[in-house]
Amino acid sequence: MSAMSSKLNSKLSLPVIISILLHGILIIALGYKFVSDTGENYGTINGNSIDAIMIDPSVMTEQYQRQLQTKTNQQKADQKSQELLDKQIKELTEKAEAEKAAAEKAAAEKATAEKAAAEKAAAEKAAAEKAAAEKAAAEKAAAEKAAAEKVAAEKAAAEKVAAEKAAAEKVAAEKAAAEKAAAEKAAAEKAAAEKAAAEKAAAEKAAAEKAAAEKAAAEKKAKQKAEQAKKDKALNDLLGGLTSGTPSSGGVASRKGVSDGELDKYKSLVQNAISNKFINPPNVYRGKTCELQIQIAPDGLLLNVTSKGGDADLCREALAATKLAVIPKPASSFYSEVKTMNIEFQPK
Repeated sequence: MSAMSSKLNSKLSLPVIISILLHGILIIALGYKFVSDTGENYGTINGNSIDAIMIDPSVMTEQYQRQLQTKTNQQKADQKSQELLDKQIKELTEKAEAEKAAAEKAAAEKATAEKAAAEKAAAEKAAAEKAAAEKAAAEKAAAEKAAAEKVAAEKAAAEKVAAEKAAAEKVAAEKAAAEKAAAEKAAAEKAAAEKAAAEKAAAEKAAAEKAAAEKAAAEKKAKQKAEQAKKDKALNDLLGGLTSGTPSSGGVASRKGVSDGELDKYKSLVQNAISNKFINPPNVYRGKTCELQIQIAPDGLLLNVTSKGGDADLCREALAATKLAVIPKPASSFYSEVKTMNIEFQPK
């Protein structure tokens, strides 16, 4: 490509050089003509002076017109020569450009042909390499398939032997397991019989101990009740029958100096004592109530508790908690009001 560019540049420089030469010659000729026209010595002939002669102005005018016409004609001739030269230069330039374009087109076509040939060769090479690779892959796959089939056959044979061995071992194991199960069953039946006998003996012993404990508790409770009745009688005697619970003028006197606030405060203490013995948290029974009737001795000892209505689960736990609670001792001034009291119970 560089050689071709040098050739085109040399062709292009030739018209330029010719143009420069022609313009130079034209400028020199015009300069010489101008000097010749303006440098005429009208006062001398062959270098000798002559006397002045009267010249007719019309002759001078005509001579001037001829010189002017000659100069105009010369300018037209020069202009025509310049136009001809410019035309030749333009034709040479266009020819050079056409040759340059033709050369570039030929070079481009050659490059395109060479590129297409290279691409074709590369494609043919790639196709050949691909075919060779596919052939190698097919041969490799066939070899791997044969090897895999061989391994599979060997594995199947080994699995068959292992399965037969496992089946024989399973039969032996099942036989041993059956014998072991029979022995364990006999041992279990023997142990169950022994356990049943032991449990029966323990149940009988527990029933006897429970009966004895219940009898002792009943006797203790009866004794406590008798002692409490004795204390109540002594207290009633001491207070003049104020705690007898019979409605009379004495009942009114029993609340002399006792406010409802004091009674409510005492019942709140009783509720707290019962709540402290709850197993479940209080929020389990949120929004539920149980009406309890509680009978206590003057020292706060629980004599009896029953439920008069409310949520069954709450009442069941409230009764159990009341029996475990330590009921605070009531003031003697309002004992008669709380010895049998009803509480709308809610755990706190």
